[in-house]
Amino acid sequence: MKNDLVILGNLIRRGLKMYLSDKMAVFLSILSPLIILFLYLMFLGDIQYDSVVAKLSDYAVNDDAVHAFIDGWMMAGALAVSCITVSFCAQYLMINDREGGAMQDMLTSPIKRGVLSVSYLIVNIVITTVIVGIITALAFVYLAATGWYLSGADVGKIIGMLLLSVLSASLFTTIICMLFRTQSAHGGASGILSAAIGFFIGAYMPIAIFPKAIQYFVLFMPGSYSAGVLRNLFMRGAMESVVAGLPAPAVEPVKQGLMESFSMQMDAFGKTIYEKEMWIIFACTLVVFVAAYIVNQVVRTKTHTLFAAPSLHMSAKKGKKSEK
Repeated sequence: MKNDLVILGNLIRRGLKMYLSDKMAVFLSILSPLIILFLYLMFLGDIQYDSVVAKLSDYAVNDDAVHAFIDGWMMAGALAVSCITVSFCAQYLMINDREGGAMQDMLTSPIKRGVLSVSYLIVNIVITTVIVGIITALAFVYLAATGWYLSGADVGKIIGMLLLSVLSASLFTTIICMLFRTQSAHGGASGILSAAIGFFIGAYMPIAIFPKAIQYFVLFMPGSYSAGVLRNLFMRGAMESVVAGLPAPAVEPVKQGLMESFSMQMDAFGKTIYEKEMWIIFACTLVVFVAAYIVNQVVRTKTHTLFAAPSLHMSAKKGKKSEK
């Protein structure tokens, strides 16, 4: 057991050194979520701001609070997307080891397959946490400069949800990326995921404007619930300031309209899912991912298919045929 922990520590250090040595990979990991924020600042922010102002045209509202409300929506979506896309991209370390043969070399040494697999998971969690942490810090700096409406409790919950989101994403992408054997396959899947995930969890456009079929499909994506929780945390303080100056009879209808329009609550086949339910559902999906990861490890280890190299199997079969 002690020897396994030593080996695990060495593998984690190796993975982190390999990642940090690839400056372009580090740069691209940070660049992807920054592009989303840039697109928002250049285009999407004004569109969403105008839509809110149009809905509240009959009232005098705090313009700074409206901007902060829209900023919070975009920050929540960008961070939720980053947890998934950064984790998926960081899996290139495992794919590279498999394709280049380093993984097979390590498996010929006294390294257990389970220890090697856990090392890739931990490395992915560390990398994703650091990158998402940088983006979160930049988001907080931006909000502090343009309009801060978050409480200390909101900040703590945001950090907690992001850590859980990173763990969930790392478990999911590790299981999925065990199926990829080449960088080209992983790169193609990464491009598709990065393009699609932002739409499906409402990072580019609110989920409420999608057709009902898409809205119901989104309910089966764990990232939708982490994004929903983050939206509530980022936007709630600004929303309270937006409605603070409204006539009393209009406060609740306006709040309800904003929450529905910007997916702070979700429609689940006629039943409304609020922030509390989102926390619970996301926690359940995290438990499912943990169980799926453990089962995957146990089954693949027992069947000797964990990190199996088809090329080696094929060469062995060809060797047997030639002997015959």
